[in-house]
Amino acid sequence: MSWHLREVSWWTLWALLIGFPLFTHAQEAPGALTIIVKNQNTDRPLSTVQISLTERETGVTQSLETDSEGRVVVDQLDPGLYSVNLAKSGFASAFEPSVRVVTRKNIKIEFELREQPIEEVVVLGQQAEVLASPSSTFLDREALRGAVGGGADPLLSLDGLPGLASANEFASFSVRGRGPRDNLLFVDEFPFDKAVHFDATLGEEEDVGGGGRFSIFAPNVISGAEFSPGGWGPAYGGRAASLLKLDVADGNPSPSASLRLDLAGYEVGYDGPTGITDDSTLLVSARRLDFGQLFETIEELDIGDPVIRDVIVKSVNPINDYNTVEVLLIDTHEDYTRDVFNVAESPNFEDTALQDAEQDSDLYGLTLRSLVGDTAVLTNKVYYRSSDKISSEGEAFPEQAPEGASPSDYPVREDIITVGEEETEIGWRSDFETLNQWGVFNGGLQVTQVELDYNTVLDGDWIRFVYDQNDFRPDPNQRYIVLTPENINSSLNRKETSYAGYVEQVFEVGDWDFGTGLRLERDGFTDENLASPRFSVNWRPNNAVRYFATAGLFYQSPRYLELAADESNDLKNEKITHSSIGVEYFPNYNWSILTEAYYQILDDLVVDQDRADGTFDNIGEGTSYGVDFVVNGTITEGLYATATYSYNDAVVDRKDGRGDVAAEFSRKHVATLGLTWEINDRWKVAARYKYLSGRPDDRFVIYEDVLGPGEPLRYSKEITETSVGRKSGSGSLNARVDYRRAFGPVDLTAFLDVINVTATSSSDDTEFDYRRGVEVKDDAEAEPLIGLRLDYAW
Repeated sequence: MSWHLREVSWWTLWALLIGFPLFTHAQEAPGALTIIVKNQNTDRPLSTVQISLTERETGVTQSLETDSEGRVVVDQLDPGLYSVNLAKSGFASAFEPSVRVVTRKNIKIEFELREQPIEEVVVLGQQAEVLASPSSTFLDREALRGAVGGGADPLLSLDGLPGLASANEFASFSVRGRGPRDNLLFVDEFPFDKAVHFDATLGEEEDVGGGGRFSIFAPNVISGAEFSPGGWGPAYGGRAASLLKLDVADGNPSPSASLRLDLAGYEVGYDGPTGITDDSTLLVSARRLDFGQLFETIEELDIGDPVIRDVIVKSVNPINDYNTVEVLLIDTHEDYTRDVFNVAESPNFEDTALQDAEQDSDLYGLTLRSLVGDTAVLTNKVYYRSSDKISSEGEAFPEQAPEGASPSDYPVREDIITVGEEETEIGWRSDFETLNQWGVFNGGLQVTQVELDYNTVLDGDWIRFVYDQNDFRPDPNQRYIVLTPENINSSLNRKETSYAGYVEQVFEVGDWDFGTGLRLERDGFTDENLASPRFSVNWRPNNAVRYFATAGLFYQSPRYLELAADESNDLKNEKITHSSIGVEYFPNYNWSILTEAYYQILDDLVVDQDRADGTFDNIGEGTSYGVDFVVNGTITEGLYATATYSYNDAVVDRKDGRGDVAAEFSRKHVATLGLTWEINDRWKVAARYKYLSGRPDDRFVIYEDVLGPGEPLRYSKEITETSVGRKSGSGSLNARVDYRRAFGPVDLTAFLDVINVTATSSSDDTEFDYRRGVEVKDDAEAEPLIGLRLDYAW
């Protein structure tokens, strides 16, 4: 199921846009900014913060100061780009080089300053939370929606972060040799692992192992993303590759409506006040994307008909100066169908699978954030999460139909295997943070109750022509495996409650910060009690350099599908012992260089033992080590550069007699080089080159006519050794152009984002065609992503 977006008539739209004069500047109605500044440690407003607001085009600067509520409103601003400098004695300085003012709209931007006796400049944008991993990266709203290669998807905009490898035009990614499903994801601090559409349960290995296609978020919905590749504090557990925290945007002080069009569909939204309480706001985003219609337009008729619908609502309601209530509603739906007419369009009938998958996933969350005393913050969250997914796969046999027959006359075997995955989760989380005589203390409690109803039904024996040499076959000379209902049919119906509590104290001693924490968990599904100590050290001897280190234990729970695959799968948590050391250097005001080396010991890894009966066991072990380099800087005003390099060596011993082999998702080398140029208030261009070394390869043998005389001609692929050598590496170039202008009361923004401009081929993903006995590689081609957004403010 290779989903590619080819060149279409939307190029005509883009041609019209670029036909506008490059440097024209018609008079536009003024806009406004509401700037709010808080103490990062206490969440209290910061008064008397000195703010310098500079219009980039004219160089005109305004000097401002926040009031007792940490707020300043600047109106009558010409639309365009501005830079913002913030300074207050006893706090680290902050600098935001690019803030956009939009016609007729009052936009709210928030800053958090960290208490810091040393004068320190944040090179680009805002900082990660003070208690996050020292190597965490924060991307704000503008960085997410304008990232080269990001298109219309905030998760695609993460490409180029330390340790992260994203191999294609889809939202899934791997970190430091771990897989796409090993990443820990929170939305407004609610756990939500269903944030990516089309995370396939059935299909080819590329689809099942890929981690999904498109995120549920429209490009303007997420206000900030905080990413950590390892070493985070004890407040989070359950996955061990990376921690990604996404913040859904609040509404702005002034109302506006939006319409966004892209290749596959549309999004409508509202952003503004609610009128419930003073300063209460509402953000609504609803979209529908029909990729089936798109694929028909671009004549990719073999893919199928994927449709998604997402609705996101967030309301922020300050009750008084000390209490704020937030409501978050997420409702998502996806539907994918591939029928005989799609099979008929498959070249050489390479893919004859019939697929049908549907999923509804919802999250309803309520947050009460309270300021307690002079420095403490108490946050209570309750949520309900549900997911109902059903997937089925069948097969068509076009070669058995008469030549020239209609696809509707193809012999078919529908719904050979059906997998149902129903989950409901109710949770409560309470977090407390305060300053004390030693530094910063935080702690919390978490309770979750998860109910699962999983089932797999195989409708009769099913021959599979790709298998491992260790997979069960009654006759060793049988060159295929047969899935049987007695070995595959399974169900899991359980309701379990899990508990977690954590404490962490950051000791501030001069230029040093020492973080010590402990997470205690009771995992209901694995019946385990777990203790996870976490440690961190930060040393800032001056304003030009900081040193940091992290260490700790991390546990990763088994996937529910692995527990449900066979009743004998009595699995426990994987155990990861992590340590890292790093340094960040600021050679001048505009540049930063970060280096982090890490080492991980992997124990109790879940290993797939037999494809024929779905058995797993915690018998794997291994190690992962490497180093990440990140360089960020401003070459000149409006021209930014970033470069990253990540080396990783991850090996796993699956206890199958082969010893240490490369981990499935490990890549020795990942490097990126990016440039962004904000030409003027209207135009921005960007490009990023990315090199990925290949993933581990397999050795295999292809057999001919495995079904024997009188049966259809079939080939099989027996994998004799896994993770032997490497597939070839690949480099790709992404490029993006953004354009903005106002037409009366309507503000128009458009982008053209071309992924893989040079159409470079990657050897990572291949599919075995068992009718011809060949490995089929995905065609490499440029992927143009085009979007158009209209905003009306009043």
